Amino acid sequence: MSGRERHEAPGMDARPHDAPTGRDRTSPLGGRGPAGSAREGRPQRLFRRSNVSSAWITFGLLGAVLGAWETSVAVGALDGRFLPPPSRVASGIIALSGESAVRTALAQTAYALAVSFAIGTAVGLLIGMLLGMNRLLRDAFLPLVIQLLGIPKSVFLPLFILAFGLGHGPGIAFGVLLSSIQVIINVVGAIDSIDTVHYQVARAYGASRFSTFRNVILPGAAPGIFAGMWHGIRNAFVGVVVAQLFVSSIGVGYLVRSYTATFRIADALALIFFVAFVVILVGNAWGVLERRISRWREPLGG
Repeated sequence: MSGRERHEAPGMDARPHDAPTGRDRTSPLGGRGPAGSAREGRPQRLFRRSNVSSAWITFGLLGAVLGAWETSVAVGALDGRFLPPPSRVASGIIALSGESAVRTALAQTAYALAVSFAIGTAVGLLIGMLLGMNRLLRDAFLPLVIQLLGIPKSVFLPLFILAFGLGHGPGIAFGVLLSSIQVIINVVGAIDSIDTVHYQVARAYGASRFSTFRNVILPGAAPGIFAGMWHGIRNAFVGVVVAQLFVSSIGVGYLVRSYTATFRIADALALIFFVAFVVILVGNAWGVLERRISRWREPLGG
């Protein structure tokens, strides 16, 4: 029997008669397309991509909120004495930029943030590496670190006041506590995410522990380390400002508390918005830096 006769013989077709061919294949969302096309196996978009940038949507929403806020104060729906309109807040930002007390408070907060972030990151990286590379230590201490996430950290503020007084000490210590916890958890998770095949290759080539740490663990855990450091600096900032707001006599937090106590609400909001804007800029700069440093992880050809 020839190859053509074998192919045409009844019952010899390998494909069931009711099986869909490539032309009749349907996508998970009901779309139809030829087999082997670039769309096969790829979920279809529910909405078409718009030419409008997401940044414009963000700015539009922000403008709508500020406009509604300004209008509500103008028509009397909101009391301008307790919630000043954005126009007064904007003018307050310009006015506060020339006050020496504001510049001093910003410098004090920046100093406390830098110190708490440096100490918290160093402690978090050291403990995170130890817990990530030693299963016994991780099983013993990582659950305790995770349990700290569910505890309101503000309960430790009175202890920090007793230990460090009312200056920079409480804010720095509180920032170190909040930042180090985030760094530890992210570093341990980053080390756990490294594929075991990398360790097997290093072992097969006789790599030492230091060589494995430098060439396998550090590069593989780099994204998680950067994420932990970003969460660390954010939480260090929260810890410093919260401590200054409630238990300190220096810094931005204390100045906001002083403004609200004397009903300088516009100045307090101006200072808050300025600090928030700086934090957003720092976050964007950190994202750019992380992408530049981690560019080598992108696959060739995009």
